[in-house]
Amino acid sequence: MTGIRSNMRTKIRYILAFTLTVLILFVLYLKGPKTPKPSYSKISEDTVVGYAFNNGERSGAAVAPINWKSHVRKSEKDQDKEVKETSKISSKVKQNEQYHRDCKPKVNITLLKVHKTGSSTLQNIFLRYGDKNNLNFAIPPIGHHLGYPQYFEKKHMIPVNGACNIYCHHSRFSSEVLDVMPPNSVYISILRDPVPVFESAFTYFKMDGRAGMPGDPDAMTKFLQRPKHFYNKMRSKVHARNVMLFDFGFPEEDFDDDGLIKKAIKMIEKQFNLIVIAEYFDESLILLKELLCFSLEDIAFFKMNSRKENSVHQLSDQLKKNIIDWNKGDVMLYEHFNRTLWQRIEAFGVERMAAEVEELREINQKLFDKCIATDTGGQGDGKYRIFQPPGVKINTFVLKESAKKDQLCEQMVKPEISYTQDLRRKQFPNFKSPQGMRHRQRPPVKRKPF
Repeated sequence: MTGIRSNMRTKIRYILAFTLTVLILFVLYLKGPKTPKPSYSKISEDTVVGYAFNNGERSGAAVAPINWKSHVRKSEKDQDKEVKETSKISSKVKQNEQYHRDCKPKVNITLLKVHKTGSSTLQNIFLRYGDKNNLNFAIPPIGHHLGYPQYFEKKHMIPVNGACNIYCHHSRFSSEVLDVMPPNSVYISILRDPVPVFESAFTYFKMDGRAGMPGDPDAMTKFLQRPKHFYNKMRSKVHARNVMLFDFGFPEEDFDDDGLIKKAIKMIEKQFNLIVIAEYFDESLILLKELLCFSLEDIAFFKMNSRKENSVHQLSDQLKKNIIDWNKGDVMLYEHFNRTLWQRIEAFGVERMAAEVEELREINQKLFDKCIATDTGGQGDGKYRIFQPPGVKINTFVLKESAKKDQLCEQMVKPEISYTQDLRRKQFPNFKSPQGMRHRQRPPVKRKPF
């Protein structure tokens, strides 16, 4: 009997020792160095998705590869063929009434806010939703950009206690977004016709000065006649070509590689649950409502940051053609997701879509009539100051006197900068911005050697 007990004790010691060894090795593995990110032009698509196409090191730190075969969202296993088979899309939009009774609104949402696409209007929906439901935001320590135009890193946001629910501020997409957001997050972004995107970016970001033609009314025409000449002279090339593809993390040096752009589009399609198209914003929002299990009231909106007509360039057919040629990557990206949006609308039901869009517009109009005195106010009108670059005039909302204490009315016209400041104070009441962070960081400028 004593021998049996002795053998049992020995076996237990071996088991404990083995278990402890395995745990130590596992901890060491987790703490070990990240795998350097390979060039995604040489690896398979399944391995590449999630790199955000940055094809190299960011801020001196290598990005770990993501194997999507083991990091697939629950719903994504059913989504790989959604564009090819509209019947599967139809099952995704859940048309039966039982679904609408049973589904629960999503709370983990990632919005890649793309410049000059109308993304501020979409962002306001999520700012209001998260504010109303006391959700945690990914908020920058200062300003309203998450490290842009650098690739996003965790250091660009204030650390959150618990889960980060909503990511919706300007950033350049990277694999670290996936590290910050919960695995069941819904990924959304927005695109717009590349012609007005480029015109808006060139005007808003004062590209005439960066191209060495400050104040020249024909600067855009001259730039597009010799785009590579001016582009290569620019110290900062941000927003000067393929604005949308850049925000998705695609590397500037590969803008002329059509094969790589096609691969990137496939990766974006795998990662993102819905790409809103600005020209069909209302229809896109109905699909968004279905995806997130929101109400029509949740997706009500006023158009944010629209320019006054005299701040928009009138483009000739030749100038439009030159913009398309120069921004071919954005054209490929936009055309693909515009086409797939309409496949989803057809699967949703054209008549059903028309009815819900009409209902949404009626809600928007009722809110406008209740809240807004004018939506074409100038600088200094209304409660909030809107950032306006020199020579660019942005429309300002002015609330009716009766709506100035209405919380929803105020939230729907509150600009991103003001809303971000309010959310920062609400979510981090004791936070103080670190010294020396008065301006958002920009990547170092490459200077010619003396």
